[in-house]
Amino acid sequence: MLVGCLISMSFRRRLSLSIVLLALGLVVLVSTVYLRYLLRMQLQFALRQAELVAEQVQSATLESVRQQTEAQKFVSSGLAESREFWRRVVEEDAQLSEVLETALGSFDTIAEIAVTDEKGQMLLDTMGRQQWVNRAPLTDLAGRGFVAGLRAVYTPQRDYEVSRALGYEGQVVLVAHVVVSSALLRKQLDPQIRRLGAGAGLCMLVSLALAVAFSRIVFRPLDGLGKALERMTRGEFSASAPVSGAGGEEYQAITSKLSLLGQPIRDAWEGVSSLRGNVEQLMRKLEDAVLLFDGDDRLIIASAAAEAFLGRKRREIMGEKLAEIFPPETELGALVESAVRLRQPIEERLVPLSPDLEQAPRRPAQALLSVELMEDFSTHRSQGVLVVLRDAETRNQIHTQVEVCNRLTAISRLTGGVAHEIKNPLNAIALHLELLKNRVQAAEGQTPPELEVILRELARLDRVVKTFLDFTRPVDLRLSDVALPGLVEEIAALAGPEALARQVRIRVEDGSSGARINADRDLLKQAVLNLAVNGIQAMPQGGELGLAVTREGPQVELSVSDQGEGIAPEIRDKIFRLYFTTKEKGSGIGLAMTFRIVQLHNGTIDFSSEKGRGTTFRIRFPSMEAR
Repeated sequence: MLVGCLISMSFRRRLSLSIVLLALGLVVLVSTVYLRYLLRMQLQFALRQAELVAEQVQSATLESVRQQTEAQKFVSSGLAESREFWRRVVEEDAQLSEVLETALGSFDTIAEIAVTDEKGQMLLDTMGRQQWVNRAPLTDLAGRGFVAGLRAVYTPQRDYEVSRALGYEGQVVLVAHVVVSSALLRKQLDPQIRRLGAGAGLCMLVSLALAVAFSRIVFRPLDGLGKALERMTRGEFSASAPVSGAGGEEYQAITSKLSLLGQPIRDAWEGVSSLRGNVEQLMRKLEDAVLLFDGDDRLIIASAAAEAFLGRKRREIMGEKLAEIFPPETELGALVESAVRLRQPIEERLVPLSPDLEQAPRRPAQALLSVELMEDFSTHRSQGVLVVLRDAETRNQIHTQVEVCNRLTAISRLTGGVAHEIKNPLNAIALHLELLKNRVQAAEGQTPPELEVILRELARLDRVVKTFLDFTRPVDLRLSDVALPGLVEEIAALAGPEALARQVRIRVEDGSSGARINADRDLLKQAVLNLAVNGIQAMPQGGELGLAVTREGPQVELSVSDQGEGIAPEIRDKIFRLYFTTKEKGSGIGLAMTFRIVQLHNGTIDFSSEKGRGTTFRIRFPSMEAR
């Protein structure tokens, strides 16, 4: 990564950065060597101090014991008696205690001094402890390497000790302990390290100043050439470039050649400007997002439609890198990056676009991606990338509308031949049912509910047939406030007899809190009943048919699920086609009619199916609360 950054920098910056890095390396090296020397000297000095104090305490203790022995004319009768005498002398000798306090105050790195017996029982201590706690030897710390020693000093506080044993007839009687704290060592090192850091920082500032000054002096003759080239890139051409003698003969030769190149470049610039104007006019009329990148993967041309797909103005993205416009962490960016890296073109791949309602409120949810790679045929070097984004939703909508038109045309041809065959029997049935209703009412005084259901369903069937007869013309919807849970209950009751005959249980669920929609009740009942009957017929061995109403934000969903064999993957895109059926005696009209009715209500219908486990159809309508 560092190498890539260095390559992308200008030569002037690389030179300045190289000088600074060289100075930084030298400063770090010298500082490390000096810090290592400081640490070693500080640890050795602390070790010598602790050993000196331990020897001083040892000598003072022996002297005190000698004086008390002579004063009391003590004669030892054994080791135990001598130990007891020595213990008593150390505990009672106030002068020895003063020696410990004086030694503790004289050295900055010593944290504690103590005299104990051979078992660690405290006899004399500057901290007032009862029992001695053994520490790691200070010689271990002094013998460590640079990194280990520095880590030991600058990690949480830890104590180290130097001890000297006092013996009698070859047996240890007393032990003098001197404790050195890493916190005190750190306190001694900190001022020196701060001075070292200040010196290193000053060296870095001086090296940076020298690098800037040196680069200015070296590159001053090239600044004039750079300004001349910048004017050429902006289209500002002059008859001759300024010539300065400061850069020597080489500089003058280059400036004279730039003057000779000025006229051809100006002519080429004017031609490119004219061509760019024509291309811009063409790009404004394209509905697809067309983005052209050069050999360095920088955007040079973008159509006006790219603003809707990317959510950014064209003037903002011109000149940006391919990875900046299509970030690799997105699915779209990952596909573009892989196509460029593997040199494999992409042809109309469906990809989702991340929603960004603030920047691009009209951005399509999906797009068809095409990536074309332009390269030199002789050298196979990349000369650019062409990225095209097409609105997949618009294309799908057009495809769907064309397919619906084909279905409607086919239904229209069918209905003309069967109109009279269906209409006349319905009229005769309706007439005789009215006569039967009048006779039953005259005989019993009321009409049976079963007869009312038959009459109501016959009227609905009559409307369905009329709609079916003119499938391609707008239907006069009789919109009303329809409570979906109640409608589902009616459908369950109508499908109940056939479900009972096929040993199918009907389960009704309402998770919508009484959702209501604006719909034609009869047509909607027919559409859902078609799905329910298909679900029952899909379970010849019995099972469960689920009718559920749920709310999903501003929409209400009505689902019909079965436990049948499912829909085979190869026919799933055909089930809504007119006349398509997998049943022996099916007409292929039911699902086409359901599709038509859902569309008339501004709804959507889709399904999911798993082989051997069943199918679920989902119909979604805008709820009345969302209107």
